[in-house]
Amino acid sequence: MNDRIFGVFTLLISIFYIFSAYIVEESFISDHIGPKTYPYIVSFFLISSSLFLIFRPDIKPIWPEFGKIIEILTTALILIMYAVFLPIVGFVFSTFFASSFISWRLGAKLSSAFTAGLIISITIFILFRKILGLSLATGPFGF
Repeated sequence: MNDRIFGVFTLLISIFYIFSAYIVEESFISDHIGPKTYPYIVSFFLISSSLFLIFRPDIKPIWPEFGKIIEILTTALILIMYAVFLPIVGFVFSTFFASSFISWRLGAKLSSAFTAGLIISITIFILFRKILGLSLATGPFGF
């Protein structure tokens, strides 16, 4: 029953996503895909997945232990905090803390997780900002 409820919820979200993409007004200067096509593609896969969950649910789902559910919720909270603090502290610092936490939760030692977070944040910053020329959130130190 849980799969069907989640499938219906996901189906409603995908319908809202399609409607949101439909009301976007396209500029006369846009690329081939435009701002509507990508949400339509994502919605197609979201609708396919939700219909699969509705019509072919798992017969006996195995739920994780309570501790794992708390861990998943904590990770979701960290990702929400990442989005909130990104414009305040900048890309490098927020990505460092988020990727370090996720690396630690995936099983790395704390020192290895901090090293991975540092490498991830600096590498992505250099790749996106310096090489590709994309704008990233800058914090108080300019990176």
